[in-house]
Amino acid sequence: MFFKTISDIFSEPAYILLTSLIFWCFSKKTGIRAMYVILFSALMAIYAKNLFSMPRPPEELHKIRENGFGFPSGHALVSSGFWGYMGFGTKNTRLIIAGAIAIISVSLSRIYLGVHYAGDVLGGIIFGLSAALIFFKIEPVVTNKLEKLNRISRYLVAVLFPVVLVAIALMQNNFLKEQAEIGLVMAGIGAGYLLEEERIGFTDAKNNKQRISRALTGIAVLGITYLVSSLLFLINPTLIFLKYAALGFAATFIAPWIITKTEIRFYPEQ
Repeated sequence: MFFKTISDIFSEPAYILLTSLIFWCFSKKTGIRAMYVILFSALMAIYAKNLFSMPRPPEELHKIRENGFGFPSGHALVSSGFWGYMGFGTKNTRLIIAGAIAIISVSLSRIYLGVHYAGDVLGGIIFGLSAALIFFKIEPVVTNKLEKLNRISRYLVAVLFPVVLVAIALMQNNFLKEQAEIGLVMAGIGAGYLLEEERIGFTDAKNNKQRISRALTGIAVLGITYLVSSLLFLINPTLIFLKYAALGFAATFIAPWIITKTEIRFYPEQ
């Protein structure tokens, strides 16, 4: 249970929540970029798994249920992508140490749980750190290009770029539901962020009290969004994909909008 908990804590959904907390409570710019790092890393894991098609350890060794290919480890790749990016961006020694501990912990957990070989997690770490470095290097260029686009073009890029990524995955002839989920979350996050920039102008928190309030509000918004979308899925199963786009949109627009309205009403001095 200990290693399963470690594995769950450092999974893609947990990192999306973490980057959302960064977005709401610390730095909007860092948060949105970290979200894209996580999603790009997750897609890279799927592409690489399908490309190499290397099996996992025998099922009799599995302590949890997993399927699909083994190399590279998605958990190790996503963790390395996130912590690598944060380390490159901040150069903070404590953060780098915390990231190293997180990467090693999740890598060991995947080996202990019997769902990956040591080579799988090592490959995941290499891929993840490479993705973080590439993203860190090209980020200023991409940001500069996007700022020069008009409003409609920005929205088209935010929505269509994830569609292109999913289409590339589809060309591998091994389409997985997870690929569509990641693409829809990315589209929701991108559209929500652009709309937030236009309509809200969300500012960074100024103190810990404000951060705690924002965290609780944001988590509540995501929880309600998840609940409502899950109920809609029970009515019509095809609406499951709406849930992922809605969660991305809620993280970057609905939650900041509610937080801003609440702070204006109850904490006008902030």
